[in-house]
Amino acid sequence: MTNDMTSQVPGFDWKTLLFSFEGRIRRQHFWIGWLILLGAGVVAGWIPLLGTLIGIVLIWPNLAIGVKRLHDMGQSGWLIVIPWVATLVALFVGIGTIGFSAIANAGALENEDPAAIWALIAPAFGMFGLILLINIGFLLWIGLTPGTNGDNRHGPDPKLAI
Repeated sequence: MTNDMTSQVPGFDWKTLLFSFEGRIRRQHFWIGWLILLGAGVVAGWIPLLGTLIGIVLIWPNLAIGVKRLHDMGQSGWLIVIPWVATLVALFVGIGTIGFSAIANAGALENEDPAAIWALIAPAFGMFGLILLINIGFLLWIGLTPGTNGDNRHGPDPKLAI
């Protein structure tokens, strides 16, 4: 038996928190895991090629803590795809809008008209803002909404396991 505080909580360990999609986690454990993954992602971002690979690897634990948090709320873990799909759709729409704007304003762009350049990049700012709002909104929803009291179809209440 170890003195580690998490080993005293049945069903909670780092491996389960970061790599398993089964069960439920409390809001506190979600935020601890999320902050650890955020820190790892920021540090990894400083390493040119290896940082990109680490960032890709960090997708799995981010999905795992999000799914378990949704399970605690009594929701399907598949709802985790909402911000991912919204981001992809917004990126394609933003890129398409910039492309169509570049074609429509080709003559003005050749003259380096500031209004034409702004018309070209403004949709990108709008799409970036939309992506940011969707992702922050989803993060706050799963991070701040209380879990269901008692057992649910995804497992026992993690608050009662303490």
